[in-house]
Amino acid sequence: MQVSGMNYTKFIHYISTQQLLPSVQTIANHLNLSNRKIYYLLQAANSELRSVHQPFLVPNLEITGQQVSALTTKLSIAAANEYINSYDRQLIMSICIALPLKKWTLSEFQLLFDVSRNTVLRDISELKKRKKFKPEFSKKNGFEFKESLFDLLVNVYNNLILLQYHASALEHFIHTLDCQFSYSKFLLVSDKLKNMYKSTLKKQISASSAMTLTIFSVLASLYNNYHPITSVSALFNNTDIASFKKRQEHHVIKDFALIVTTNFAITMPTSVKLFLTLQLLSVTKEQDEHFSSHSFQDLLILSEHIVNSFMDTAHIDSTHSEKRALTRDIQTQLKPFWYSVRYQSITVYDYLYHEPMLENDVKKSLNNLPDHSLYNRLFPFGLLPDQITILAMIFYNFNLQHQEVPRLHILMLTSLPIYSQNLFQTFIEKNNITPCDLTIKHITNTDKSLIDNDNFDLIITESTDIDTKLPTFLIDRELTNTEFDRLKTVLSQL
Repeated sequence: MQVSGMNYTKFIHYISTQQLLPSVQTIANHLNLSNRKIYYLLQAANSELRSVHQPFLVPNLEITGQQVSALTTKLSIAAANEYINSYDRQLIMSICIALPLKKWTLSEFQLLFDVSRNTVLRDISELKKRKKFKPEFSKKNGFEFKESLFDLLVNVYNNLILLQYHASALEHFIHTLDCQFSYSKFLLVSDKLKNMYKSTLKKQISASSAMTLTIFSVLASLYNNYHPITSVSALFNNTDIASFKKRQEHHVIKDFALIVTTNFAITMPTSVKLFLTLQLLSVTKEQDEHFSSHSFQDLLILSEHIVNSFMDTAHIDSTHSEKRALTRDIQTQLKPFWYSVRYQSITVYDYLYHEPMLENDVKKSLNNLPDHSLYNRLFPFGLLPDQITILAMIFYNFNLQHQEVPRLHILMLTSLPIYSQNLFQTFIEKNNITPCDLTIKHITNTDKSLIDNDNFDLIITESTDIDTKLPTFLIDRELTNTEFDRLKTVLSQL
């Protein structure tokens, strides 16, 4: 059994500098450990020597080069002068429990970190305070989480990201894989991923992100060997799978999987490839400042300020839902404006519609913003004249959409048969852009003196005896296409 732990590492480093093995008391004094702990470490080292058929270490006897070589080869790669604190231990424990490669118990964690049982109990107690990923213990499986597989993978990936900031803890975790994988090999393979990413996508990926993806790919693939992920649908639906496979990031992961197989002698399952594709997509968004979520949140706040200021300036009323939709439209347009400012790109805006009064209102609105510091930070030189025009066009479009459309009030004063009346009614409803309110009255039942008082825009009739000042369309006795075209022209002019 391979032993890991900071005290064991310090013990091996110390004896490797000695010609003769010092007494237990001497070693204890040098390492500031108890005699009992030294006896335990010596026993562990001798167990390692026995597994490779080397003689035991005995106090006051010579330490051979073969013994030192055997012990340092299988030594935990965590540095001897580093200490893994409780935060790092809990990160590692959380990863081990989420994707277990063996049964994790209190004694296993004691051996892993070379700490007391009470220390492990305190760490487990801290983990149990979480809302999710609370460790539960069973004699059959040891400590485990009850969350879904996808949530477990996300938890492991996020914890590996956090471990990148603690080099010694990350190296210590790699040792838990029990496959003789070295930190240097993970570093080498992660460099290949960086190069592949740059070659394919023409973008940079950070060393920490590449290392996280590399370690996760190995860990998840090893986990799949112990607990096969039988179906990809357990992680993604068919739509997501089809979408991922079209992405360039997926092609990078497929090529990277071959490198992982070559260097670590493990096969990466399809489910892990798709999960890594999703994470690489996320990395792409984070690495590209064009997709900065913080900046876009600021743009949303600025958009709300602009809309509120414009509504006050132009004296326009709207509902909450209408204002929210308008804010989204403004934010959508501010994104390329911000991008062109930040990256100094030259943009030519075509097909602009100028509305001088609204453009002036937009300028006033920008001058009356409640938070000028936010506006000045996002747009240090203000908005260009064409950009002002575009915002004015958005407000103009909003205004047009919410203007009440005037309706034509038409009176049909007629004694025509019902089939002819219905034909006129349908023609008016279907062939006029402007909506119409059509009123049909019979000539004999209508007081002709009241016609002008009903505020009609047009009278349609076949009678020549009607005395009115309103525009009148006189129906010919013969209904032809020419007659209807003439009516269509009159309606359009109105």
